[in-house]
Amino acid sequence: MQKITFEDLLGKIPNKYSLCVLAGKRAKKILGGEKQLVEVKKRETIVQTVFREIIEGKIGLKDEEY
Repeated sequence: MQKITFEDLLGKIPNKYSLCVLAGKRAKKILGGEKQLVEVKKRETIVQTVFREIIEGKIGLKDEEY
């Protein structure tokens, strides 16, 4: 599994505060029962799954309402 860096995430969501809000909201939705948009890898945390969704372009700022 490729390691995701903060710089990689900032390449997709340039504002670090927006990135944190987006990741938090998405993680909460997954915990609430919403299906993940990427294949979940063994022993992967929800936050790692959210980060992979962002990197792969499955979610972004346009998908979330503030």
